[in-house]
Amino acid sequence: MLSKGLRMKRKASADATRCVHSGEDRHGQAAPLTTPIAQTAVFVLPDVKALRRYAEGDRDFYLYSRYGNPTVAAAEEKIAALEGAEAAVATSSGMAAELVAALITCQAGDEIVSMLDIYGGTLKLFEQVLPRCGIKTRFIPYHDIGNAGRYFSRKTRMLFLETPTNPTVRCVDVAALAEVGRKHKACVVADNTFATPVLQKPLELGADIVIHSATKYLGGHSDLTAGVLAGSKQWMEAARQTMILTGGCLDPGCAYLLLRGLKTLHVRVERACRNAAQIAEALEAHAKVARVYYPGLESHEAHQLARRQMKDFGMMVSFDIRGGERAAERFIDRLQLWYLAASLGGVESTVSYPVLSSHIGLGAKRLRLLGVSPSTVRLSVGIEDGGDLIADLNQALARA
Repeated sequence: MLSKGLRMKRKASADATRCVHSGEDRHGQAAPLTTPIAQTAVFVLPDVKALRRYAEGDRDFYLYSRYGNPTVAAAEEKIAALEGAEAAVATSSGMAAELVAALITCQAGDEIVSMLDIYGGTLKLFEQVLPRCGIKTRFIPYHDIGNAGRYFSRKTRMLFLETPTNPTVRCVDVAALAEVGRKHKACVVADNTFATPVLQKPLELGADIVIHSATKYLGGHSDLTAGVLAGSKQWMEAARQTMILTGGCLDPGCAYLLLRGLKTLHVRVERACRNAAQIAEALEAHAKVARVYYPGLESHEAHQLARRQMKDFGMMVSFDIRGGERAAERFIDRLQLWYLAASLGGVESTVSYPVLSSHIGLGAKRLRLLGVSPSTVRLSVGIEDGGDLIADLNQALARA
């Protein structure tokens, strides 16, 4: 079987080592150093006996790439190791991973309790798509997160968390909220996209399932679209079967790119975190900046919480610019190093304007609850020289 040689024989103790070796160990073999791309939709079986074994649940064989593929399996194993999970399931996008999470935890008539401060696409999934399946969502505003228990009912089957949040990098206490979820017998699902498993491990904090838009930091080079769920074998078996039936599988070529990106995840996160901290401090001291959102700043409301549950403070920085919408637009248009791009998590530093991208179409009241306004600018800090990035921000602010 192709994947047997890809399994880690020795447990890697540090994340930096897991990033490189988990899922891809080749010691004692004559084999390619990188995982080959099994660019095939169909696998040949040697005989009917093998087919019968597969039909009875033996997964030492591959049958069809929607069901499983050795390149994809290597990426899944690496991510599971990083998250401290028993297993992981890769999907075609982060949204596909969220849909799978909802479908394995809920059925018609059930309810989800979710933070209101979540990615705009997730909000729309919960409000526009899941109701067609008979699944209702109750949202907890950030100011009422301490009263999360009030939002549960006998129908609640899932608690959905995202921390740090998009785009105002608010942080919530995963351990405390997971305890609330367990009390109400709800599956706790945590979106760990902004933190990555290098900075935060929700499963260790009490979550049942962790999900990522692997398009972002896990891939890290803005050249793939993928998602992933990680958790117990029981939850991941349900996730795999639902992924197979809904069709949101990951292409093996994309899985190869994901494996390549994961190998440098640790060093990319370290460098980008260092840059983000310098940028946040520089913005906080700038006269044209009204407020900076970065948990590494002592002024951030969740600074102590982030210090406790994260290894560092992340790579995302948002801020409110003085002068409102016109100033924000002028600032963005005058940047020379930072790219205007809707996504995040790549090696290049990018700027996003949430009211016209991730949070487009949300009403004024909802935006106020989320702390997002036409003055809000979101920065995804990359791995370039920090001084160059700050100089570019300063010249753009001076002309905003």
